Amino acid sequence: MNKTALKPKIILIGGPTAVGKSALAVKLAQQFNGEVINGDAYQIYRGMDIGTAKVTPTEMDGVPHHLIDIVDPGTPFTAAQFQTRAGTVIQALVAQGKLPIVVGGTGFYLNALAKGLPLGVAATTSARQRWEAELAAHGEDWLHDQLAARDPAAAAKIPAANSRRVVRALEVIEQTGQLFSAQSPPTEPYQPLVIGLTTDRALLYRRIEQRVDQMMQQGLLQEVAGLLETVSPDAQAFKAIGYKELVPVLQEQAPLAPAVALIKQHSRNYAKRQLTYFRNQMPTNWFDLLQTPTALEAIDQLVASFIKGEQNGLAR
Repeated sequence: MNKTALKPKIILIGGPTAVGKSALAVKLAQQFNGEVINGDAYQIYRGMDIGTAKVTPTEMDGVPHHLIDIVDPGTPFTAAQFQTRAGTVIQALVAQGKLPIVVGGTGFYLNALAKGLPLGVAATTSARQRWEAELAAHGEDWLHDQLAARDPAAAAKIPAANSRRVVRALEVIEQTGQLFSAQSPPTEPYQPLVIGLTTDRALLYRRIEQRVDQMMQQGLLQEVAGLLETVSPDAQAFKAIGYKELVPVLQEQAPLAPAVALIKQHSRNYAKRQLTYFRNQMPTNWFDLLQTPTALEAIDQLVASFIKGEQNGLAR
């Protein structure tokens, strides 16, 4: 018997911000008897609604969503925790005959889930904090050089921009005395179909800037101010774009207008990194629903074929 056929089928929807991932997830869930699992690293946090563009109850349109608002913003949350909790939800949905649809722009979360990447080595707080301090002092490229000196194979696979993963690799090397790249190869637990949404770069950047303006109008500054009443500005949650830039404003250390411009710049840069990650790390089927709305029909056909076993989930 083909062991792959026994693995649960899941849909992964990724890509940069502001291209319609959440809306597509809802449509596919309605059409294919599915439920949505959040794959965004910051939508897990309660109270971080505007800045993360968290899907609203109206936008959910009756489709159950999982792993949203599950952690207080002062609490750290790791990719390993996401992998475990998402896996539990997937098992429950499959047992109910539902199609799990994981959606989000945090490429590493989606990749770790789909490939079963080994993330289970316990963190050593002192080692992690030391490497994070080195990152703050010297920057991403320097930190990546440290990994390259210790484990060239791992450095070749982990981009410098994924600083959290670089820190994790250095931490594991220090803790175990073994190369991070020498960890046991992962056992892929699912049959994934990866759908990526993208669009023309100029259009994407315009949409990002419009979204930031809309967030500010919706009260993003007030949302950040409310979080600061109970959450330390050093918390992991405040590393999110749209939040970290406004903390100095609320602390009267920076003016508002340049901070908003910085949110737009960081969002554009992040969108570029998101596209790079999905293109380099995951076999993705790309579509542009913004400029070609009729591509939704092709997505429907792809998902239907995947469910029937006529499409193996690999990118075309």
